[in-house]
Amino acid sequence: MPDLVPKKSVDFLGAHLREVPAFRALLRGIECRLFAELGPLESPALDVGCGDGHFASIAFDTPFFAGFDLDELAVGEAVSRKVYHHAAVASATSTPFANASFATVVANCAIEHIPDLDSALAEIGRVLRPGGRFVFGVPSQHFARFLLGSALLRRLGAPRLAEAYGRWFNGHSQHFHVYAPEVWEGKLGSHGFEILRWQYYMSASGHRAFDVAHYLGVPSLISRKLVGRWVLWHNPISFAVVERWLRSYYEEAFPEEGAYIFFDCRKR
Repeated sequence: MPDLVPKKSVDFLGAHLREVPAFRALLRGIECRLFAELGPLESPALDVGCGDGHFASIAFDTPFFAGFDLDELAVGEAVSRKVYHHAAVASATSTPFANASFATVVANCAIEHIPDLDSALAEIGRVLRPGGRFVFGVPSQHFARFLLGSALLRRLGAPRLAEAYGRWFNGHSQHFHVYAPEVWEGKLGSHGFEILRWQYYMSASGHRAFDVAHYLGVPSLISRKLVGRWVLWHNPISFAVVERWLRSYYEEAFPEEGAYIFFDCRKR
């Protein structure tokens, strides 16, 4: 089976903006850049929390061997995109795969949504071969603090309201785990993983734009709920305005502190 090959020399921001809301396009575009820097990943590869398969279709030239998600409708959409040889409805704490089935496991903004993190990491370790790669991105300990709402409330002298806004946003996003890199190092180490490299991404200024874009994306959310599509039709004028607004955040150098963290790990 060929390696899992990330796409390169692609305008990931533009590709995402044509199909998903601005906040998601910015975040996923940056994550595509991070995967492109990794180069080919050994197959067979598993996508944990694959969702509708949209990210995989933009980020990679070759399909995953398998992907799974709890959302049955999303998995059906992933199947239609043909980016997985096998797609399943399953929990990250109890997957239908045999021990040491995969050379690579990817979890792009997925494991922060799993309440029982230890069981999920144990399960990923079970299905991953010794020496296999585990690559994932998660919100960092800076996620709540970097939001525009939090920053404005602190500037207005309301630190408690700023903290409350951050807690609300994390709760609304179902973020159960927003840790610093050293905390992740301990959790991963206890399940037999060593970190090869980690990188903050999404700067404070980029994250403020991400916050604003959430509210601008409400019509897209309604469209998704009603007809199953984020973008009903492509408006070249609004596309150009939003693309120009987000371009600098998408292209910026990776920050010393970021709202998210990208990890490249290996199973001992």
